[in-house]
Amino acid sequence: MEASCPASGQRWVALVDRGNGCVETCDIVEWRREDEELVGYICGTGGAARGDKARVVRADRHPGFLTYERRPQVVCALPGMGWTVCYRLDTPPDGLPGADGVERRPVLAWLVYDDGTVTPCDVDHDGLVYCSTDTPELAHVEPPDPVIG
Repeated sequence: MEASCPASGQRWVALVDRGNGCVETCDIVEWRREDEELVGYICGTGGAARGDKARVVRADRHPGFLTYERRPQVVCALPGMGWTVCYRLDTPPDGLPGADGVERRPVLAWLVYDDGTVTPCDVDHDGLVYCSTDTPELAHVEPPDPVIG
């Protein structure tokens, strides 16, 4: 982390090791200058935090604290424009949709982040929206069919 004060509007998290290979992401709710350093504060999560649930606690003194990490924020959304997200599936029975082992979903929107990252969000058959890059089953993104005219 940089020594300077985090800019307002940026999202920072504290990574906390909960044991058993589980790392929890806790949002920094406030930055304070203590002595000569900036310290992030999180809402306590109880359990390993020894009863500090719902209290604002100093992140770097939280049991299992690992580090601070900046997370990008969405600055705008662009329309999906006919793109398709493809996910790898377990092999489905022959003759059913997705028999090629790929599920195709339309891109609802492209999210643009303040760090320059652009990610597709797709919609499933139930109307639920997903950030496509959040799943390891993501195979690829297909462009729209070219218009032949």
